[in-house]
Amino acid sequence: MSFYERHGKRMLDLAGASVALPVVAPLIGAVAAALWATQGRPILFRQQRVGKDDREFTIYKFRSMTVGAQGQGHGLWYVRGDRRITPLGGLLRSTSLDELPQFLNVLRGDMSLVGPRPKPREIIDRYKSRYVETLRVPPGLTCLAAIEGRNELRRSQMIAADQRYARRVTLAEDLRILAATVPVVLLRRGFFVADRSEASTEDVEPDPA
Repeated sequence: MSFYERHGKRMLDLAGASVALPVVAPLIGAVAAALWATQGRPILFRQQRVGKDDREFTIYKFRSMTVGAQGQGHGLWYVRGDRRITPLGGLLRSTSLDELPQFLNVLRGDMSLVGPRPKPREIIDRYKSRYVETLRVPPGLTCLAAIEGRNELRRSQMIAADQRYARRVTLAEDLRILAATVPVVLLRRGFFVADRSEASTEDVEPDPA
């Protein structure tokens, strides 16, 4: 591992989150208040995700779906017009505002500003051999796949992007991804693909049971 991976990356995470949080704090408060007024508690959605070295942690997001949505309809998957997504939740998802609480995950060391997006255990176990390489780096608030197509990518393309990132973690690359994420989020690039479905996205054969 390079010096940046051992020490510099964490320093960038702490500095970036410390600067960003005071700026976005009013927005976080406004979103929390709007969620409280329109859909009640819980305001935050908590879920176990797999992080560095295959360790699980609790990820935080603003709740964008109805309570118990994972056990209904499409489960982990969602589609256009999915009735489990609340009206405000749809706006939060499309603007990525639902991800703001993950700055807390960054401060706690569960996540980094940049790295492969953390996956649920179900996805990791389904394609375990292909995620071994990417699990050696911390998951990120944004990632290479996000700026290369986001939801337009198929599973094989997402995995390839994560692997490319994990093989060469540098300050220059992290800063490039952070800068490129801004227009992706502001313009909502790749948020929704008309013909997107689980069958068309999951184009990788699962590992043998």
